[in-house]
Amino acid sequence: MRDVSREFRVGDATVRALDHVTLVIERGDFVALMGPSGSGKSTLLNVIGLLDSPTGGTYELDGEEVARLDDNRLADIRQQKIGFIFQSFHLVPRMTAARNVELPMIFAGVPPKQRRERVRESLGSVGLLHRATHRPDQLSGGERQRVAIARAMVMQPGILLADEPTGNLDSVSGREIVNLLLAMNAKGLTVVLVTHDPGIASSARRVIRMRDGRLFADGGPETAGAGPETAASPGGGSTAAPHAERDGPP
Repeated sequence: MRDVSREFRVGDATVRALDHVTLVIERGDFVALMGPSGSGKSTLLNVIGLLDSPTGGTYELDGEEVARLDDNRLADIRQQKIGFIFQSFHLVPRMTAARNVELPMIFAGVPPKQRRERVRESLGSVGLLHRATHRPDQLSGGERQRVAIARAMVMQPGILLADEPTGNLDSVSGREIVNLLLAMNAKGLTVVLVTHDPGIASSARRVIRMRDGRLFADGGPETAGAGPETAASPGGGSTAAPHAERDGPP
């Protein structure tokens, strides 16, 4: 992303949710986005995931400038390259875990035999093959989130975007989810995670802190515990990865 902004009209006012954000995320990275409510974290995640479009600046994903792509190409990229998981799981209540995981492949036209094989692989990868025939209301919160991860990964994307994936879980289940994401990242998956929890964020390789739609810190896991008063600004000795391009202090 280079100089990316996202503005919304709220009545007669213009709200800038992203304010000239310049950012590079490398393949295979594990990035945690932190900041108070309204800081722009989820908006940034939605722009990264092609669920929303910038109103200014340029965004290239895997070498393609997003603004030049038509709706069909954007849909293909979302389907093939990006997986999403959310705080509220977004599972279909009446469907079993297996059917929930199978859904993206049905929309993508994957043949039935291949769908069945991938469902087994994906549920097995999150340790839930034995719960394949259970509906969401028969699963714990941690199990439901693992089903959501299996569904997000069944199309074998290169990027996983997670918006507060541990927000509805107890601490033990939350740690299990983070450990699962770390294991997938170790195999090459790029993970971008939104969280308010410094303990969760400190598991990431890189922590980006946001405020008022801008980036004000970009560094290693130690950045997770730094508040606005103590976090190193991009121009002031930040421990950020050298490839990252960042805004100056707000």
